[in-house]
Amino acid sequence: MNYFQGLGLAFGLAAMLKPFYMHVLPWDEQAFLAKAYAQRRPAWVAPVAVLGFALVALTWYVHLTTDVPYSLVITILFSLTAIKGLALLLDYERFQRWVAGMLAKDRGRQVVMIDVAVGVFGLGILLLVVFVY
Repeated sequence: MNYFQGLGLAFGLAAMLKPFYMHVLPWDEQAFLAKAYAQRRPAWVAPVAVLGFALVALTWYVHLTTDVPYSLVITILFSLTAIKGLALLLDYERFQRWVAGMLAKDRGRQVVMIDVAVGVFGLGILLLVVFVY
């Protein structure tokens, strides 16, 4: 298994299963999200964002130094995760207001819709990994 197969499998499974582990399992995901994205930036945000950036940088390094066909596709798709990291690091207050607004409106229906879209995205990544690699 090459790096991009492993990354695509892990990333795709985590994304595809997100609607299940966030909304189907019996727990209060709204309270979890409200606590995870508290009004004051939690201490976990910076280290996790930096770790994410490091993984994106490693992915680009592996793409540029190996000759794996179609590695650019997984590299670009995985690099999209850096957008959330940038939002959490550079403008946490606005990100937190956005999440809080979604949770308060229509019992968090917009959060569910985003998670379903993430699940479809994850399924696409898994199909890519299975049929391309």
